[in-house]
Amino acid sequence: MKSTLLLATGLLCAVSGFASTTYDNFTGYNPYYEPLGNPNTATYGETFTAPTNGDTNLQSFGFYMGGPVSASDILMSAYIATWTGSNAGTLVFTSPSVDYSNTGDAELTFSTGGLALDPGASYVAFLSVSDYYGLSSGTSRVSSGDATIPGGNFVYFNNGGDFASLFTSEWDETGNKPDWAFTATFVGGGNVPEPSTLMLLGAGLIALGAIRRKLN
Repeated sequence: MKSTLLLATGLLCAVSGFASTTYDNFTGYNPYYEPLGNPNTATYGETFTAPTNGDTNLQSFGFYMGGPVSASDILMSAYIATWTGSNAGTLVFTSPSVDYSNTGDAELTFSTGGLALDPGASYVAFLSVSDYYGLSSGTSRVSSGDATIPGGNFVYFNNGGDFASLFTSEWDETGNKPDWAFTATFVGGGNVPEPSTLMLLGAGLIALGAIRRKLN
């Protein structure tokens, strides 16, 4: 029993270090904006302010989509960039290409691997078909969310296939409409679990289960 208690205490101490901060303004699927995709609006985004509580490593982020306007797939990528107040500044993250099936309400999530952000700085997370313009023909509504994202604003740009203009020209909308339903998870710089730590925790849980079975 003593060894079980010690092992459980050790595992709890290890896990307790993985505190996180979550942004999530989803209130249900509320199709609002349309249409994202070729040949219409190429880029939709949501601005946010990085936490100032030490949880400045972005682990993942996501967007809530609405129903299709033109029912075909949408080829696009997700991005994170600094936000100047009128356009994207420095690109800091690009996801692999996504072939979104565009069949109805869905959450699209993206892992960043623990992207380090500057505390209190403004960023924009966005989906864009610009790098794949003309390669898919679907268009989609997206869901609106409530106004609880720190620094949050819905933004968009009719930039067609000109991806570079996202960083040089003022976007068409920079914050006068309801937010996009958006989620993001942040952890502290020292709290991103390395693979070896995850393996250790897994082994500990297996050992804990074995000890409990033996005691029973």
